[in-house]
Amino acid sequence: MIGAVEKQKLAYIMNRDTQARLTISSPLEAHKSNTLTYHMVGVDVGFDNPMFACLEIDYEEADMDPSGGHYPLT
Repeated sequence: MIGAVEKQKLAYIMNRDTQARLTISSPLEAHKSNTLTYHMVGVDVGFDNPMFACLEIDYEEADMDPSGGHYPLT
């Protein structure tokens, strides 16, 4: 998974073909608007479906408040 600080997150599925060569799929979009990502890490799940843990904050309400009063609550 590749992610940027704001908005853009892309997940790539990696497999091996019949000759054991690594293949990478086209990116899958996992975007979330009005969200800042502080940290992103892959979770070890063995051979199950991959999981990622992210520390994110939603800034939509603070962005809509022109007075700035909602900023401390974010």
